[in-house]
Amino acid sequence: MKITLYEYGPTRSQRARWALLEAGLEYESVEGRALIHSDELRKIHPLGKVPAAVFDGKPLFESAAICTYIADLVPEKKLIAASGTWERALHDQWVAFALSELEAFLWHSARNQFVLPEDKRLTNVFEQNAEAFSVAAVAMEQALSGQDYLVGNRFSVTDIVVGFTINWARGMRLLKPFPNLRAYVARLFERPHCTLTQG
Repeated sequence: MKITLYEYGPTRSQRARWALLEAGLEYESVEGRALIHSDELRKIHPLGKVPAAVFDGKPLFESAAICTYIADLVPEKKLIAASGTWERALHDQWVAFALSELEAFLWHSARNQFVLPEDKRLTNVFEQNAEAFSVAAVAMEQALSGQDYLVGNRFSVTDIVVGFTINWARGMRLLKPFPNLRAYVARLFERPHCTLTQG
């Protein structure tokens, strides 16, 4: 299978790159900030965002969808539970939870900190977003009590998707009240193929 990943640096592209490395799949990387919103990328992602990928000529976007598909391509690697199993339902649950209840607030803050033009930025959202993240993070903290990983207590693509979100929060100094989440990110950093930004 020919795989092309359109990516850029410390973005959600890290998820797709990490999944490909864990899967052991060869791929071509097309990387660069200039890709974002370009006509070339809009042929693959309607909003011209990264990551986006092409699998044997077929485009796919959204990092969670890309990671899930990659994991399904290599069932022998056991990066994701089989469709129709309870463990697969838990994968779907935690990915949806991370994107809607955690990452949405991190992204809203980031947009108003450095993405939007200065005249479009809101300055009164950061505390509210941090509080909303913290409320939801309690559930993730509890889920990781007494276990190292989210599904079946073994590393999976679930941890690639969710781990990116938790590491983003770490970079925003939001994990102080959550020792299990801090330990979780530290474990992910130890994996040889981890692509998460440290520091």
